[in-house]
Amino acid sequence: IMKKSIFIIIFLFISTRLFAQIPESLYGIWEGEDRFVFFEKDSNTDRPQVVILLKEYYGWYYDRAAEPKEYAEKETRTRNTGTTRIAEQVFLDVNPINKNSRKNCLELVLEYSKNQKNYIPICIIKDNMFLNFYIQDEEDKNFYRGNLRTEGIKVSEQNIPENLSCLYVSDDLYFDVRYWLTDMDYSYEKVSLKFKSEEYLVDKHIFSCGLNYSSVSGRSKKIRNVVAPFSFDINNYITNEDNSILVMDSKPYLTKLADKSTFEDLMTIVKTANSRRKPDPEPIFPPNDVNWHWDLIDMLEANNPIIQAVRERQKAFGPRAKNIN
Repeated sequence: IMKKSIFIIIFLFISTRLFAQIPESLYGIWEGEDRFVFFEKDSNTDRPQVVILLKEYYGWYYDRAAEPKEYAEKETRTRNTGTTRIAEQVFLDVNPINKNSRKNCLELVLEYSKNQKNYIPICIIKDNMFLNFYIQDEEDKNFYRGNLRTEGIKVSEQNIPENLSCLYVSDDLYFDVRYWLTDMDYSYEKVSLKFKSEEYLVDKHIFSCGLNYSSVSGRSKKIRNVVAPFSFDINNYITNEDNSILVMDSKPYLTKLADKSTFEDLMTIVKTANSRRKPDPEPIFPPNDVNWHWDLIDMLEANNPIIQAVRERQKAFGPRAKNIN
């Protein structure tokens, strides 16, 4: 037991040392529908931090919601109703999900305080980041392990999903195996997945984001209520080079911006966006050549002292419509 404990401690220490720094594949500026996320390579902080820009007001204003303190010294933050006086600080740790896919599949740990963290599994394929993906088992190539699907990189705490799924592929069909949150001790056992005359073996438990999920109740070794398989064609999914990662998202959560990877690039994006002026709305009534009959209006106003006094005051604001054109 002592030797085993020492081995585990050494392994955890080595893993921590290897992944204390941000992987190369993560560096740079990433853009999504409602935010930019920046992972800085040359940070002066003791711990890496994630920078988050929110596209607020229907995308017409970019809010520097989370950033290191020294950013405000480099570039003054604009204060308005969409920002706080001091930006949030979100510290970052990165862990591998699978030893054979260190560059592709990562677990981001966002820390807001000692008591608040978000665990976010991500997958990177060709400069695109995905949230809903499966990793192929090293021995049984038909088994794909799932991960907790989160809402992404946010500056607020997220709800913990109660379920996750794994896939077992058989020819042109696949089974969607449900796992649910449990307080049982993690087990490396395999359990039986039976459908008609076929039997497959899958993991009893899945460990994701520091939580344990089970596919069976108690000590059971058989999955109950097996859902009928779905048709499977790997060409319908996004995969990596060797098909060891299977992505279920139809489009990426974030995409890395080419040739933009510095603080200066990020500030240029913010300034350019926030200097835009929203175009005027379309007029309620379309333009039309209307004959206002100014001669008749002047005749009606001629002997009215109240209206004439108003006209005198209006001259300070510019010419009347009748004097234009």
